[in-house]
Amino acid sequence: MNEKAQPIHPILPRDVRNILVILPSWVGDACMATPVLRHLAQHRPSARIATFGRTNLRPLMDGLPWINSFHPGAMRGTKALGELRNIRAEHFDAVLLLPNSFRSAAFARLTGITHRAGTDRDGRGWLLNHRFAQEKSLQSAATAYASLASWWTGVPLVDQHIELHVTEQDRSAAQILLRESSENSKDTTAPIRNLILLNPGANREDKRWPADHFVRAARELSLVRPAGDPPRTIAVNGGPAEAALCAEIAEKSGGIDLCSRGVMLGSLKAILERTALLLTNDTGPRHIAAALQTPTIALFGPTDCRWTPTDYPHERRLLSEPFLTEDRIADDHSTLCAIDRISVGDVMHAAQTLDQSLAAHERSRISR
Repeated sequence: MNEKAQPIHPILPRDVRNILVILPSWVGDACMATPVLRHLAQHRPSARIATFGRTNLRPLMDGLPWINSFHPGAMRGTKALGELRNIRAEHFDAVLLLPNSFRSAAFARLTGITHRAGTDRDGRGWLLNHRFAQEKSLQSAATAYASLASWWTGVPLVDQHIELHVTEQDRSAAQILLRESSENSKDTTAPIRNLILLNPGANREDKRWPADHFVRAARELSLVRPAGDPPRTIAVNGGPAEAALCAEIAEKSGGIDLCSRGVMLGSLKAILERTALLLTNDTGPRHIAAALQTPTIALFGPTDCRWTPTDYPHERRLLSEPFLTEDRIADDHSTLCAIDRISVGDVMHAAQTLDQSLAAHERSRISR
């Protein structure tokens, strides 16, 4: 978007005191929406800010100091009618739509909220009374949300770092999942320096690094540790739809199957808060890790890493085709960017350079 075209005055009326933000559906996108929530709270400190999103996103929102409530629900089917009644009862003055879907705009219109703001695209502009003209281009969701929020508030959103908070309930759930005794885990915020977390799932098969690659990497990573440290423990994370995949990798790598133990996003936050290394495909937990400062190796196949940058210094991104020219998008070259082109050796080299970077960072921190 051309910055000169942005208005000087805010679109959001100054007398608005009750704001609803409709969140994107995917976990990673919801994480990238947190700078918008922080921005609204900073520049409208007297406003009450609520969020609406899929039920599974509640643990991500839990603990955030900038929102007053979270409304879980769907925007389709008969259940949506109940959600609309609940929202109308809150008497919101304004709603900001982060999703670009037609359905979200129709839902916002049905809430009866006076000020409805969102991106003008896909024929939904007539459902909004504050329409943001955003050019379609290769940009991350975080940048798109920041542009939208800057336009709405009239104040540039500069700080795009993802931020999540871990609650004591999250930490207790993680402790149970990892089968830790209270005697051995008095400090539940301390890093489990020998824990390597694998995240082998993704919403598409072609985004998944092969299971046998995860197993081989886990075995090799478990052997790499500083002298005197205990052997590294492997844990495997995934959702219910990835149960078989997680079980296979956990069994073959000798790891903990967190999926079978019922890991949820809240407990995952607490586990990532304390994890030494996350090895993950391009999927939601990668963004949670960035928010919680977890060292990460992220694997990219036919999805362009420019869609979802985290700007997190302790992440190493491995691309299946690192020499793709800037004018080409990985999503359009599925064969050239097949994720199985990333080797276990690539992962081990990334882990080594990441360890060196972390050690240098720690030395610099101590010397200050």
